[in-house]
Parts: sequence; structure tokens; C-alpha cells
Amino acid sequence: MQEALKKEKIDYALFINTEIKDPNIKYFTGLDLEYSFLLIPKQGDSLFLVSALEHERAKKYSIIKNVKQYKKPLLEIKKIIKEKKVIGLNENYITISTDKALKKNLKIYEQKPIQEICKAIRIIKTREEINALQKAARIADTIFVAVCKELKTNIKKYKTEKNIAEFIEQQAKKYADGISFETIVASGKNAAMPHYYPQAILLQRGFCLLDFGVRYKNYISDISRTIFFGAPTEEEKEAYEKVRKANKNAIEALKIGRKCCDIDALSRKEFTYPHSLGHGIGVEVHESPSFSPKSKDVIKENMCFTIEPGMYVHHKYGIRIEDDVWMTKKGPVLLTKSTKELLCFF
Repeated sequence: MQEALKKEKIDYALFINTEIKDPNIKYFTGLDLEYSFLLIPKQGDSLFLVSALEHERAKKYSIIKNVKQYKKPLLEIKKIIKEKKVIGLNENYITISTDKALKKNLKIYEQKPIQEICKAIRIIKTREEINALQKAARIADTIFVAVCKELKTNIKKYKTEKNIAEFIEQQAKKYADGISFETIVASGKNAAMPHYYPQAILLQRGFCLLDFGVRYKNYISDISRTIFFGAPTEEEKEAYEKVRKANKNAIEALKIGRKCCDIDALSRKEFTYPHSLGHGIGVEVHESPSFSPKSKDVIKENMCFTIEPGMYVHHKYGIRIEDDVWMTKKGPVLLTKSTKELLCFF
């Protein structure tokens, strides 16, 4: 970040957490604290300003070691910045009220957006980040295996979508730092809704879409597998194979230098769907790069992202197969390794 600030002739980068949290604070400090301020100069030590409530925790766990407790944070920042300095702000997370407060208290000489700088830094993962993403993916795989074992040996215990979701979330707390997003368990015609919250309703015959992930050391996994309750028809088997083939073809087509939009287009050759093929993963569930029809991102070494084609037939069924992928010099490496065979439970 400091190298980028020097290059762009920006004196300080200022990140602010209000009720709306800027994920870059979590990225740079390792902590996700409300009402905190991170000031990164183009050279020298960064400053992490936190409330009295969070001071001890921040001192103990923050990656940024220069931690101070604030009383009037903007005035304290003003003493450091002084006048005629160029300040970089992540405009995506600055509310109108925060913007007014900055203009009133800091009297910024010049303001520059830094969201593209943040994207460029975070889109390429370090070895440490990849290790955390690998571990998060392994835990997700372990949970999927545990779910299947439960359904095979103790299916009467799991009568509703919510029962399965609760089991997944218990496992996430057991093996990781909890879930990375709201777990989806969608059975029967409910799976036709790509975003769905599990209900306390009886499991339906047919496809059941499981979409979940865990958080490990601030990094997330995001996996989708579709199982089946009952015996699938030939038509249902063929639909599942189309999705599995789209997932396989997209992963095999991944190459450094290829446009993400081209991979997205490739996955839609036999059927289309209402969401992008994939998205970056890191400290956020959805970050860059984007595998969408309009994406301008290009695949680079050490990017980590999902590949998740889906087929949704209104009021009938839904199928999605999603993997976490690490892009290496030699090609794509699957971080999620759970079977993609259609598993059936009776």
C-alpha cells in the first residue's frame, strides 16, 4: 500500500469503520472493529485508532502494532495530517455523514479515491492468505462429508432444511471461527431460488442445494454441492450432469491471461443462469475478480475465486456446483475437493 501511495502521490490512506465496515481495515489489521480508524502514511508506521472498548483487544491481536485509544478521532488524525496533504479515501465505504465530518474536521487539501488501489493489492493473494483459504476449504469439505454421513446413517433426525443448516453451523463453530455467510439449504422446488434461507419445513423429494462456508483466520470458504432425496429420474440425472460438466469445463479453461468474462461465457454454452460464474474470495465472501459477462478482470497468478454454474427451473428444482480455486503458474488448483457425484439419500 505504501508503494502505491508513493506512486500515486498520496500522502495518507485513511480507512474508516462506522456501522458500515470497510473490509480493508480487516485486511490490513486482522480485526473487524466498529468505529475504528486506520491511517497508513506513504512512509513510516501506520496508526490504528480504536475505542476504549476495543483497545486491549486491538493491542493484543492487531497486525498493526501502533494502536491508540481515541477520544476525538478526527481531531487526533488532523494533528498528524496537518495541512496541504493528499488523502486517499475508500469512497465505497464513506457515508454522507462521515464525508461531512471529514470536510468539517480535517479540511482535506486534496482527496483521492483509493478503492482501485485496494482492489489491485487484495486481488493477488500472498502465500499466507492462500494457506488460510486452503484451510477454510478443507474444513468446508470435512463438514460436507459429515453432513452426508449423518444423512446416510441418521436421516430421520434431519426432517427439515433448518435441521441440516443447524448441523452445518455447529460444525463450523467446532472446526473454524464460524460460518462465512448465511447457510443455504434448499430442498425440492426451493432450490430453484439461487438465494434462499432454510426453513423449518419438511425436506422435499428431489435436489437439495447446500451452499455454505466457514471463516478461518479471517479468510473464508464458499462451497456448493447438490444432493438428492429419493431416486432421480433420467431427466434429473441429465440436468445434474449438465451442471457438473459446466463446472468442469470452466475450471479446465482457466489460464493465466484469459479474460474472466470469456470463462463465464464458456460456462453458459448449454444453459444460462441468473448470476455470475464466480467471484473472488478472501477476507470477504465476494471480492475481485468477477467472473461475469461484463467483467474486465483478467486471470493472474495467485488469484483465488469460486466457480459456480447453476441451473434453476422455476417451481421445479435447482442445481449448483461450486468450488474454490487457486490459480497457479501450472494451472488451477481446487481448494475444495468434495465429491461431485450425485449423492442420493432415502
